[in-house]
Amino acid sequence: MPAIIIHSIEMTDEQKKIVADKFISTFSEVSGVPKDRIYLFFNGYGLNEAATGGKLFSENPPKSAKAKFNEEEWTDKQK
Repeated sequence: MPAIIIHSIEMTDEQKKIVADKFISTFSEVSGVPKDRIYLFFNGYGLNEAATGGKLFSENPPKSAKAKFNEEEWTDKQK
């Protein structure tokens, strides 16, 4: 039973559904393992739990990121 682990800034449930479908479908196609035998786990991190360039993301959020922390900004634009 293969397992896929995703480490990222916290994603919305909708993003998780899309990522899970794509990763599991691709893994199944390539390996021949049935989709229901592939497990995917998400490790989501808040902005104060990730850093780059010596600064926490909470101090300097990634501007192009679409994640749970700024969901209102980019989902409003899609409506």
